[in-house]
Amino acid sequence: MIADSKLVSVVVPSPNHSGKRIYSLTRVSVHCVVGQVYASSLGNMFASAGYEASSNYGVGFDGSIGQYLPESYRSWCTSSYDNDNRAITIEVASDTFEPYRVTEKAYNALIKLLVDICRRNGKKKLIWFGDKSKSLNYQPKSDELVMTVHRWFAANKACPGDYLYNLHPQIAAEVNKQLGGTTVTTAKKTETATLTFNYLALSGYTNVPAQVKMLQRLLRDIQYKGKDGKELTINSKFDANTDYAVRQFQKKNGLTADGIVGAATWKKLTGAK
Repeated sequence: MIADSKLVSVVVPSPNHSGKRIYSLTRVSVHCVVGQVYASSLGNMFASAGYEASSNYGVGFDGSIGQYLPESYRSWCTSSYDNDNRAITIEVASDTFEPYRVTEKAYNALIKLLVDICRRNGKKKLIWFGDKSKSLNYQPKSDELVMTVHRWFAANKACPGDYLYNLHPQIAAEVNKQLGGTTVTTAKKTETATLTFNYLALSGYTNVPAQVKMLQRLLRDIQYKGKDGKELTINSKFDANTDYAVRQFQKKNGLTADGIVGAATWKKLTGAK
């Protein structure tokens, strides 16, 4: 088997599949492994016919990426014949306990892999609705991929775990930013195809942890530091250092330096049009 993605460092073919998918590619499903393993170790598990499970890709805790089935094949991954025939499935190494956290290296590798999958398959937008019915009934355009999750198809499954599940809005936003897509936001919290951006601030707003984390990542990536002069800590809390970094960003970009991450600040940070 030849890897579809140049990001793949290990290829371990799995016998656990149903051959080529019978539907066109319209979805992607991210899972948690429930184990901090290498991509090669996950591949070795899927290489056993007795394991009776598989995925197209796997991301190790160290950021390694493995491929176990061609993207054109239906894996045995989400407990749904229909979903597995429409989705590229990706297992990500995680803790073995709730909320099943993943490492930063694994998270970053996942983002790169999703961007690569989209680009090679002519997809310009990754969509997360956060709603099962809306996601499964939506008819994607030819250049869109919809995110689905295992827990929607199996009552006894928490996959991908609350950590990754709550990061799905952020994952979609980060992928779309790299794809050059738009995720427009407004003060009225208008929902877009991928994410509703809430106003964030040190006080006076109910901050969404996943969006604060996204904010901190974006600021740190462009070298904005905290009030203490140190690299911004990614802690999902809108603290004094985050407030300081936001104000510095706003000053440099001609925005009102009030520390409130509203529509204009989100737009400037994410590159939305």
